[in-house]
Amino acid sequence: MEEKIKPKKGTTTVGVTYKDGVVLATDQRVTLGNMIMSRVDKVFPVTKNLAITTAGTVSDNQMLLKYMQAEMKLYELETKKDATLETLSTVLQNTVYSGYKRYSPYMIQAIIAGLSKDNSYKLISFDPSGASIYDPYAATGSGMMFALGVLQDNYKENMTESEAIDLATRAVYSAIRRDSASGEGIVISVIDKKGYRKVNTKTVSTQLK
Repeated sequence: MEEKIKPKKGTTTVGVTYKDGVVLATDQRVTLGNMIMSRVDKVFPVTKNLAITTAGTVSDNQMLLKYMQAEMKLYELETKKDATLETLSTVLQNTVYSGYKRYSPYMIQAIIAGLSKDNSYKLISFDPSGASIYDPYAATGSGMMFALGVLQDNYKENMTESEAIDLATRAVYSAIRRDSASGEGIVISVIDKKGYRKVNTKTVSTQLK
């Protein structure tokens, strides 16, 4: 009997809004069933002001990421305007929902974050059906329930960047300690008026001490 190929998956991703931007945090572990397969980044810039976290099947996430990057670049070339969070949300939602309705769903969960049309910084989470929700914080992936516990207990409005980085780091770390599909380090990215950037790993390790 032919053995069914298992997709690579497993992760914890977190998004936290703060006074002047958004923080995105993820672990780096990829699993195949009970095996730990590799260590990868799961936060990606889509434009200079937008980013996405990926959770779920690696191949689906890779394809969607490339498609979103291409669509946003085309939008900016055609309109001569920067793509907003709402622009990215519309394209991602239509793409994921169309797969869901064709009974060929994208096995993904995603958080998109960045500059909104009202010039504030927000985040939106998506499930495999294309359903989306705006939230001041969010978590996806196999370790999301552990991360959400930390976020719900500690989130507050108008946090500083440092406070948001600390909260996001601790949320992912909580999942790493309890979820076998999460691990291999933490990656933190920030989107603010300077655009998208990664946070130095030394800063992240300091948050856990």
